[in-house]
Amino acid sequence: MEDRGNTLGLIPLSRNEIYEKILHMLSEQRRGRLLDIPTGTGVLADRLHKMGFEVFCCDIKPSFFAAKDLTVTFGDMNKHLPYEAGYFEYIICLDGLEHVENPLNAIKEFSRVIKKGGRLFISIPNYLNIERRMRFLITGVFSKLAPRLKYRDDLKGDVSMLHINQMGYPVLKFFLEWNGFRVMKLEIDRPKPKLKYFLPLVWLIRFYCMFWPTETRGSYLLDETLSDQILMGGNTLIVEAERRDFEG
Repeated sequence: MEDRGNTLGLIPLSRNEIYEKILHMLSEQRRGRLLDIPTGTGVLADRLHKMGFEVFCCDIKPSFFAAKDLTVTFGDMNKHLPYEAGYFEYIICLDGLEHVENPLNAIKEFSRVIKKGGRLFISIPNYLNIERRMRFLITGVFSKLAPRLKYRDDLKGDVSMLHINQMGYPVLKFFLEWNGFRVMKLEIDRPKPKLKYFLPLVWLIRFYCMFWPTETRGSYLLDETLSDQILMGGNTLIVEAERRDFEG
């Protein structure tokens, strides 16, 4: 366990809409042992604890933690997590994987510490909505990179507070399935009204892809990446996955 020296207070480090969506998704689930990683200040963990879950909190920055009735453990998702195999029924990882140098290792560790049949809830930036696809077409990147260099000295070379990978849904799904998970549901944080101006382009893309061979469409996960949740979705994509056997 780590001592807390939080100067932030119990404030959210993710969008409230993400928290509310996760709480709704878990509200009807059987209560059980749950890992919240990265837990941040503990806002979500505190609410899940009050809902009746046995919550374990883990973060690479435990000094941020402020939930009074819970404790926090240091953990680095790039490395081995400090929990036994098959220990949790649920894992929550909100706005975390984009900060990780090795997201594949993080998914591998989630697979190790969750029980068969357990549920994993992940949120990542939705790099594949139509606005960000157009940005990539013009700039070659999904988000700004160069301005982050100004934080290098302040952060003393620690990149854990920055978005350092731009992993989209197809790669995330590959990592999940490679490690025994099956995607069950896709959700968004909130609609993005200005995306309606891209609708003519969206219709054109979907029409064009209708003529692709079925095998090719499957190879690119087009039924999912051209869905409203992704192509017309908001800034954040929420993925619910179930731990299965590696054989299927």
